[in-house]
Amino acid sequence: MWEHRSISNTEMRKSKTIAPSETYVRLMDAIQDSIKEAESKELDYERFLKHIPMEGPWARLDGNDEAKDNPIERYVGPGKARLMNTNLFLGSSWIDTQRFKFERRIDTPADFIRQKTVVNANMWTPKQVSTTQTLFFCSTGDEDRLGGSILSSNGKPKNNISDQHPFLGKGDSAYAEWEPILWGLGHRGVVPGSDPQDKVYYPSLMHRGVTFNNRLGWTRYSPAGFGKDASGYMMTRPYSWIWPAVDGNRENATAFNLLVNMPDRRASFGEDGITDVYITTGKTSLYTMMGMMRSATVRQMFGGGSELVPLEFHLVEPGIDEWIRGASDEDKYARLFEVTAALGYYLTSNETGTLGGGGKRRRLVVYPDDQGNLLTCVNASQVADHALKTNFTASLFTKLDQADFMNRVSRRFTAYADLVARSESSRGAKWISSASVNGENVQGPNVHTILAVRGYDIMTMSEYMDTFNDVSAAPERIIRRCIQSIGTNALKTLYRLDDLGEVPGQSPFKHIFAPEDGKPFVYFTDLRFLVPNSIDQMRTLVGSKGADRGRMRDAFAEMTGADPLTALSVSDICLPFLADMGEDTWQTGTGLNTDEIIVEVTMAVDPARVWKSMLEPTLDEVFDMPKGGKGTAANIWGDVFIQNEALHDRMRKDGQGEFLKILQLAYNWSNDHSRKRHKDAFQ
Repeated sequence: MWEHRSISNTEMRKSKTIAPSETYVRLMDAIQDSIKEAESKELDYERFLKHIPMEGPWARLDGNDEAKDNPIERYVGPGKARLMNTNLFLGSSWIDTQRFKFERRIDTPADFIRQKTVVNANMWTPKQVSTTQTLFFCSTGDEDRLGGSILSSNGKPKNNISDQHPFLGKGDSAYAEWEPILWGLGHRGVVPGSDPQDKVYYPSLMHRGVTFNNRLGWTRYSPAGFGKDASGYMMTRPYSWIWPAVDGNRENATAFNLLVNMPDRRASFGEDGITDVYITTGKTSLYTMMGMMRSATVRQMFGGGSELVPLEFHLVEPGIDEWIRGASDEDKYARLFEVTAALGYYLTSNETGTLGGGGKRRRLVVYPDDQGNLLTCVNASQVADHALKTNFTASLFTKLDQADFMNRVSRRFTAYADLVARSESSRGAKWISSASVNGENVQGPNVHTILAVRGYDIMTMSEYMDTFNDVSAAPERIIRRCIQSIGTNALKTLYRLDDLGEVPGQSPFKHIFAPEDGKPFVYFTDLRFLVPNSIDQMRTLVGSKGADRGRMRDAFAEMTGADPLTALSVSDICLPFLADMGEDTWQTGTGLNTDEIIVEVTMAVDPARVWKSMLEPTLDEVFDMPKGGKGTAANIWGDVFIQNEALHDRMRKDGQGEFLKILQLAYNWSNDHSRKRHKDAFQ
């Protein structure tokens, strides 16, 4: 255990106070007690089954060759206590107020965290105390949407917390969903002196009447005034306030890395660490990530990664065309250049390249920001990942994938990683091929992380069952829907829509998956059906121990011209406790009904085409510059920045050299190519 100023949960209960000078509050006592209690008891599964509806998919099965009668064997995972994972939300636009208009049954961040908790807990039995930890980081102006910052005075929280408070409010209930267990780190953020009058609550996320305990570290940091400003990334100083907040070590432990430090967590929970990071291309996400990467102590908190569950970065983006249509020239080009640079940092930085334990086991997944039910589907997908990692034989049931699932996943992951990352057999992809910087030809940095887009859709159980029917056209219909609708909507975040439409001929999507030049937009498509059902019941429904997806593969090959054995994976994953099971059970609030199947489409894309797709729109026009003469989009966006050598030196000194290089490459590549394209205008 690290040496640091702390207060125990027991002491806090006695005194009922926590001094603002406390840097960290150790609250694991109660959780460890719960874990010990859970581990000492044997699961009373007959009593447990009374919590579960006994009709429909959850009807009790008679034991036979294809079904297990013992309920313990039918549930995924071992029956012991564990903290499943920690999630980081860097930048609150992942769950801003606009996000909720696309969601069903989720109105506030508290609903979202509760859903995440319940969906995870639904996968396990009460024998297993299952908990997740979610940490939020946001900047000034984002507090209202997250509800974390509450003014207080005299060292005590205000008593008049609104019943509608996003986290601590009661709403229509008799009590608040989450219990506030402490407040403050002694100042408004985790940077000393920013504003000692503003305290921050840490809701404990102890859901009443449920046999698990969940904690949320709600970290909000930033001096007043840091927010969305016209000068973009360049004029902010992360090294003076963000980085000290997250760059900690044993001698100088920060509030953040004390909350998630690995020695404590491994001893207490036996978990791998942070497995999912939710980010944006904004300043808060980018600079927080940079600050974390400076710290070896923080880097070791990130999960080990495996073929089944790689360390994943989740990013929400609007479509490129949507931004171009809806923004002024300055905003439009600032967006295109800075998103190119931000993505480049995540994909090429030496520090992020060391995360995830095993090499080539990271993935950056991009979602469209208008994706319906995104929060619900991402939560379910995360549960599916953990179910597979724990026990894929009880989760996957199609014949083809059941037979050699591990081998296929490993082989495909490695094959795709070899296409994009440098290896003995591959030169790898570069983020921006090359550009002339200060008269010197500079090559872009090497990509080390797999880049993918992901979209979701919901289908009914009857639609899903039809896809196993070899006589009907349902397999062909679902593949068309996945490519034409779900896939295209996800791909628009990284490619122009003009490049994604259908073309005449037998294979309408061949130009995306198998073009003549041999450089596809999409390398690999992973199609997963997340089914709220038991694997035994599914085998009974389809009449066998599994069902081949040959018809889907044939339809995929016909539509795309790609080899279905190397370019397509279809998995049917059973999540027996995923859906809502009625008002009288504790498995409510998941956001999905019992007859709803989530269709998840993940497409691994070529990063070498993505950066060009983002910078190409900056080559289209020539502009009249304020001081006379003609200029390019790069001139409008970056002239002041590119010529500021003093700022460049400061950025390099403060560890932003990699990011600066990508910004310079983007500027010079765009400027040079634009001047060549419009050479008549510059004569």
